[in-house]
Amino acid sequence: MTGIADSITSCDVSSSKLRSSLERLRLLLSIGSRPQSRLEQARLKLDRFLLSFARAAQVLDPSALPPVVVAAVGGSGTRVLVQVLRKAGWFMGNRVDSRNEDSLPMAWFLTKWLRSLRDFPNVDNRTLAAARRDFERMLNVHRRGIPSPDARWGWKNPRSMWLIPFFADRFPEMRFVHVVRDARDMMLSENRYFLRQHGHWVLGRDWWQNPLVAQLDLWRLGNKRAVEFGQRYLGDRYYMLRYEDLCQKPAETVTQLLEFLEAPKMNVGPLIEGIRDRGNIGRWRRASDGAMAKLGPDVQADLKRFGYEL
Repeated sequence: MTGIADSITSCDVSSSKLRSSLERLRLLLSIGSRPQSRLEQARLKLDRFLLSFARAAQVLDPSALPPVVVAAVGGSGTRVLVQVLRKAGWFMGNRVDSRNEDSLPMAWFLTKWLRSLRDFPNVDNRTLAAARRDFERMLNVHRRGIPSPDARWGWKNPRSMWLIPFFADRFPEMRFVHVVRDARDMMLSENRYFLRQHGHWVLGRDWWQNPLVAQLDLWRLGNKRAVEFGQRYLGDRYYMLRYEDLCQKPAETVTQLLEFLEAPKMNVGPLIEGIRDRGNIGRWRRASDGAMAKLGPDVQADLKRFGYEL
């Protein structure tokens, strides 16, 4: 009887593991999915493939201005900011993902090197040399089509916030725009690309068992990393912008951003056309599950840190 009982227990454990694996696979396949034409999907896949064969980097033109880097936890609304910067005269790259304006060359670089460079500058010399070669290649690809070598330029990819030390080492005078969005709304975001790509080493392999909590942990870790490095090492070249302010008072928010970037005076009206609250701000208040009621004191402190009322 003992042997039968052990067999049954073993079968139950195996069945549980199988169900767990299937559920994880189902979740990962669904995370971050957005409608996109087959033609666009094919274009992006081909573009990413071809980036691997980009020619060796040329030396960046000495007249090139330091870039502006826009980053955030994915789903924070950075796409809108790229559109504003383009209208204001910044070259933000021609090879971008049409869904979110992410630079494809920078996405390629981050996918390959983010984990290896996460503890920069504590990286072995061989790894660092290879990463720097790839970064220079991707810089050149990203800047193709820039109207002049000394034009204002930059890139957007949310994951850039995880490698600010590396980018600041390459561009000591760069300006960093850190976009923040209410963590409670971010918990409900369908944009979980970062979790799918990097969640296993940032949060542990079991993050998928509770995606809401994982998204909250990611919000806390990423924003803490960005604000603390930015304030300590970048100083007045670091700028934090809240998504809610951009949507609810766009003229004032964009005016302040342009002042930070030392842009020429301009009419912000055309820059903010179409920017408004589309009803997704504060959606956590309408959430039916009790996840919001379980926010601990550390999360509440972080919300206050970024100016959000409890």
